[in-house]
Amino acid sequence: MNEMRKLKVLTAFLIFLASSFVYGQKIDDYRFNDDPLQVVDHAVRNEVQFNGYTNHWHNSYGNWYRYGNLFKMAVSDVEKTILQNKVDIAEELGIPGLIMQEGFMNALLSGSVVTLNQPDTDQLEEALSGGDVLAILDPGSEAGKKVMSKLPGDWDYPRGLKSHQYGAVNLVRANAFLLKNGENRLFVISSGNTETRLAVEYLIENTRQVVSKYNFHKGWFGAWTLYNSVTCQKGHPLEVIGAGLNEGISWIVFDGGMDFLSKDQFNDWMNEVDLPVVTDVGFWPIYGCSDYEGLQVQSMFKKDSWNKYAREKGGYVFRMVWDTLADPFQYDGYLATEGNKEQIDNEDVPFVVRTHRFDEHNLKSMVLFIEKDKSLTKESMWDAILDRRATGILEKGKMVGPSFYRNAMQMLLLDRVFLEEYFNDHVDLKAVINGYNLEVTISNFGERAVYGDVELSLPAGVSAPDRSLIPVDIFPNSSKSLHIALQPGKKAMDHDNPVAVHFIMEGKKKSTLAVLDLPPAISVHQLLYGHAPRVEYPVSVHNFSQKSSFPVELQVFRAGKKKPQFQSSKSCTAVTGSSQELTFELDLPPGDYQVKVTALGVETVSQLGVGKAEGKPYVYEIDLNSDGIKEFRMENDNVQITLLATGARVIEYIVKSRNDNVLHKWWPEKALDDREPFRKRYFYPYGGFEDFLGQPSVETHHVYDAEVVQKEGDYVRVRMWADYFGNLMEKTFTLYGDSPLLEVRFAMTFNNFPETNMLAPQPILALGKKHWTEDLFTVPELDGLHEYRMRPDKMFGRALWLKEGWNAGYDTEEDIAFIGAYPVDQLLFLHMWMNTDKNWDSHHYYTEFQPWLFIDRMNTTYFTFYLWGEGGAWENGVKALRERNLITTTDTK
Repeated sequence: MNEMRKLKVLTAFLIFLASSFVYGQKIDDYRFNDDPLQVVDHAVRNEVQFNGYTNHWHNSYGNWYRYGNLFKMAVSDVEKTILQNKVDIAEELGIPGLIMQEGFMNALLSGSVVTLNQPDTDQLEEALSGGDVLAILDPGSEAGKKVMSKLPGDWDYPRGLKSHQYGAVNLVRANAFLLKNGENRLFVISSGNTETRLAVEYLIENTRQVVSKYNFHKGWFGAWTLYNSVTCQKGHPLEVIGAGLNEGISWIVFDGGMDFLSKDQFNDWMNEVDLPVVTDVGFWPIYGCSDYEGLQVQSMFKKDSWNKYAREKGGYVFRMVWDTLADPFQYDGYLATEGNKEQIDNEDVPFVVRTHRFDEHNLKSMVLFIEKDKSLTKESMWDAILDRRATGILEKGKMVGPSFYRNAMQMLLLDRVFLEEYFNDHVDLKAVINGYNLEVTISNFGERAVYGDVELSLPAGVSAPDRSLIPVDIFPNSSKSLHIALQPGKKAMDHDNPVAVHFIMEGKKKSTLAVLDLPPAISVHQLLYGHAPRVEYPVSVHNFSQKSSFPVELQVFRAGKKKPQFQSSKSCTAVTGSSQELTFELDLPPGDYQVKVTALGVETVSQLGVGKAEGKPYVYEIDLNSDGIKEFRMENDNVQITLLATGARVIEYIVKSRNDNVLHKWWPEKALDDREPFRKRYFYPYGGFEDFLGQPSVETHHVYDAEVVQKEGDYVRVRMWADYFGNLMEKTFTLYGDSPLLEVRFAMTFNNFPETNMLAPQPILALGKKHWTEDLFTVPELDGLHEYRMRPDKMFGRALWLKEGWNAGYDTEEDIAFIGAYPVDQLLFLHMWMNTDKNWDSHHYYTEFQPWLFIDRMNTTYFTFYLWGEGGAWENGVKALRERNLITTTDTK
């Protein structure tokens, strides 16, 4: 019994201890015991290589990486790929067994030497006592054996690579290397074959001639930016030039979509910061034209049209080597590709190598050879290209072009040191701007410390607190970063400002570029409409000053009057480099007005129409396709309008008198090719009034947040908005009174989305029962009204420059018209596109008219588009819009 009692007591005690341990745990006693995340340490690496033949000989070296087993990727082995390139160059030089010590050519070209062919040991040593010697030796001779014994054991690296060239039984070896004794230098060319020794000597002399006669001008031909396009592409032109400068370029030719529109601007940017970079433009296949006025790239259907245009404008036209359809026409040269190396190298035809897209890393370049007594200009650049004084540089160091220049560049690439010093490539220079802060990173990849000064070249309107030289010293294989505050003035606003950064070292200068992209100081709707007696008028002000608070003055003038009808003032509070949105309430009677807003010494003037508060439109929610996403329907006696939250678009604009949706509509049907791979990454036809925010638009499939702002009254309003990872797009749709007038207001506050530099709102038009040749489109271009009709057999487009901000369409059989209106001064141009069922992405007939405008950063960009559809002639609609003060002209301001 006692034993049983003791057992119970012991059991109870143990339970008490256990419970005390469990309930006595504290969170503070716990620790995160894992090491910091070291991804590479946990990656499994396998070396893979192939030295053999498929349809040509390969020497490829790579690494496979696995992480967590399921993640796998492959990358090239950098070291082995570079070494193999040396073997490939040697093979192309006709000496596949040539190994050259890096720095050999650089040292040999830097001074005079005495050349001895097959000297014995005594002769060689005697000559060395008098200075530097180039000895051409047979490795089997007594002197040859002595100098060859100085080479390291791993000198014959291609055998370790297993390069296929070293499997040849008749491989002839050749060595070029340098031996030193203090300041004395012995240059050695060694080979057991007499012809090979002579061949190496010839290549050295050829290189010496090129180096002594010419300056090397590296450049990027055919670089893409899409700066003037709705299509998204990485890289502002100034960023592209900056990256090129860091690699030693001194000229660049842009040919991205519509880059030719910036022909003068590229040159102006270089002048703003005094950079001697030659710029030019083109659009494949034409380049170097005096101007590009009248170039309609989407209407140039025949090769002859490109040739004719280039000849009329004093430009040049190029062709593909293999394009036999080009044979009947006269061309200035070839587009060089690796696959046509044989023709580029050996045919006496000029050529160019296109660098192409920035997101493809600009792996291709050209080196032009210009006589040392001539400077680099646009003329001398083209002279060198047309005279074949050029070497095309392809990916991984492959080269094309005439052997005289190409072989010299290949010898210097084997050397490496000469080219690194020539282009200052051992120093890497990067510059980026965040807000108003310039961040400069200088990296030294050389073997010795670098000492120099950082200097800025700033455009007018941009200053820095300290523009004096900033001394910098950088140890080998290290980097230093500088942070420099910039201060813009009002001249810098509404401008892409180039900021040049120079690193001056040992009498040499290396440069790069960054862009300070600044918005207008004051941003407003350049065209706006509202009903009396009160109109909301948003203003966004970017504070570029050092003030934290300042007044914003607003005045409203009746058209043609000097005394303000209304004025108001608000205080803006924003830190330097930020923006604040203010909303003014304008108490105005019906009429035509101009609105002037002033702040920080800057003013802007815009156009305003105010109408009577009349009519009873209404709006309601509806789910037309039962997908759980609400659509919004706005109606009055004239029109029925349906809005989709998907893409924040108008999908129907039905003119009730004609029972016709003037907009092409495919939704809710899916694209015919909906199931093709990555289909949604391309233009996807929903139809309606939508916009290109990028092409294809980032908006296409995005479901916006939406709310009814005003349900009834003299106007109805729906607001939709979406946040693209910190970038806000807002659209407000307003149907006014009993008229067909639909207003779409855009407000874009983009902070970190530089690829979307252009917006293109577009009604996709299909007037009447179908879009066909009876549809007549009228555009008020600078030289007068122009009319356009579709071609059922041909897609085509045009860039149109407008006198007034509208375009009209009219179905001549069904008597129905559509007019779009917008602020003309805000446009780059109006883009027209006539679509057919042959379009790869959208197999439908319709017409697009897209006003293209730039999107600002660091301030809100406002834009308005007005839709008007009715039965009858298009002139009636334009008249009605003009009566509402909604037609702008290029001289509005």
